[in-house]
Amino acid sequence: MDSFLDSTVIIKYFEYDYIKEQLRKKCFEYIKSSNEKIFISFIVKDELNRVILQRKEIYECVLKKIRDPGYELDYKNTIYLNKQDTLFVQELYLKLKDKDINRLKQDFDSEVDFLKASLDLFLKNKVNEIAINKSELNDFVLSVIHDFMSDFADSRVLTSAIQMQKNKDIFFFVTADKHFSPNEYKFIKDEPRLKEYKFPELKNLLYENGRT
Repeated sequence: MDSFLDSTVIIKYFEYDYIKEQLRKKCFEYIKSSNEKIFISFIVKDELNRVILQRKEIYECVLKKIRDPGYELDYKNTIYLNKQDTLFVQELYLKLKDKDINRLKQDFDSEVDFLKASLDLFLKNKVNEIAINKSELNDFVLSVIHDFMSDFADSRVLTSAIQMQKNKDIFFFVTADKHFSPNEYKFIKDEPRLKEYKFPELKNLLYENGRT
C-alpha cells in the first residue's frame, strides 16, 4: 500500500543513522523497505525544514549558554523556539557544559548539515509526489480536525493527507507522533461532519508492537 508520511517518521528515519533507538529503527526500516509510492504534502516539507532550523537554533543557544553561563534564553526573542524548547536547551546545557566547545560546535554543525543533506536526498530519491500547500488547505476540514486536535500543525498535516487521499486508492497515513493516537484518529474519522471525506488508514509506528 502507498504511504503518506508525517514529518516525525521522516526525521526519525534520518536520525537512525546516529541514534540506534528502537522507534527510530522502526521508522528507518519502514521507509527503507517501502516498495510502494511515498507521498508528502508541502505542509510536511515545510515542517521538515522547520525542524532542522529549530534544531540549529537550539544548538546555537546551548553554545551561547556554555560560553556565558549567565545567558538566559527568552524564546520570544527566537525565530523557531517555543517555551518547551527553553527547558530542552537548559537540559542539554547541563548535560554538555563540560565538553570542549569547539568540538561540540563541530558535532552540532555536522548533525545539522547531515539532516539537510538527508532531506535533499530523501525528497529526490524517495518521494513520488508532493502536493497541497497551505493556501490549498480545506478550511472546513481543517477546522473540524482542529476541534479534536489541539496541535494546529498536526491538524494541517492530517488535512493535507485527507485532501491527497481524495482521488487515490487508500494509502497509509504513517506517523510516530502521540498526537495521532488510534483512538483519537477513529473519533476524527467517525465525525459525522466529515462523512463525505475519504480517510487514509492510520499506521502509527509509536503504537505498534505494544509501544505506548
